[in-house]
Amino acid sequence: MRVGFFLMALACGASQAAEPAWQPFHWAIGSLNGGPSERLALLLPVTVDGVACIVQLDTGANGDWNWKKRDGALAGDERAAVELAGLQRWIPATAANLAQLKEPDCGGSPIAIVGNAMFENGTLTLDLGRSRYAYAPQALLAGVRDAQPLLYLSWAQGGGHVVVEVRRPGARVGYAMLDTGASRFGLVATNAEEWRALAAGAARPTSADPGTVSFTGPKGEAVTCGDVPLQDGLEVAGKTLRSVRASYCEGHSFQGPLRLMGTLGMAPLGDRTITLDYLSRRWTLSD
Repeated sequence: MRVGFFLMALACGASQAAEPAWQPFHWAIGSLNGGPSERLALLLPVTVDGVACIVQLDTGANGDWNWKKRDGALAGDERAAVELAGLQRWIPATAANLAQLKEPDCGGSPIAIVGNAMFENGTLTLDLGRSRYAYAPQALLAGVRDAQPLLYLSWAQGGGHVVVEVRRPGARVGYAMLDTGASRFGLVATNAEEWRALAAGAARPTSADPGTVSFTGPKGEAVTCGDVPLQDGLEVAGKTLRSVRASYCEGHSFQGPLRLMGTLGMAPLGDRTITLDYLSRRWTLSD
């Protein structure tokens, strides 16, 4: 009996060890151009030189860390000590970057964008419904049968972009960039060719259509987006997503070097859990 109890205790301990080391994140909630309140960004807590701040998680960004304030020259060999999800980095910083640490709540907005390179040596798990995430420096999906292929493509210096398979019902497999930075969007086309591939003949939205939104892009450019329901939904990671909106965005600076169906945002994923195993190039999406 004691041996059996001991083995049971070991089994329970192994089960508990497999549970991710969850940490909280929170959604930035707001409205664009007077529209309904939506999830606009996924924000992670971080410490910079021991000061509690927040950063935006953006899997549409290839690098590891990109300061929001880009003015000023690097102050010699100045570095900021960053701690995030158990990871520690020394990030080059300017005087303007470091000045934010002296402001209440680091200025009250994200001080940087964190991209794929921060997590590319392990597995990132995002529980969208419970607003929590975990990072493990291991290939957690290497032996998972139902995991789907993930392309980690490098077309800029540092890191890469996450590209996944998507399919319109009855159509061939296409590819979309998975982008947590597009939190309020469904499937986004940034040029006419992408729109033709994903919208199957639907008229392209214009800035005059109801529900059109405008915002500032990553390089300060003016972006305008309109959207329409994507008929019959979208198949992603073995799941059929029904409530998907197709958006056409004009003015965005991002242009990938390969043909995509578009950029897949977080809105149609709802409260599911996403697991991105950068090492084994596989991913999963919960039911």
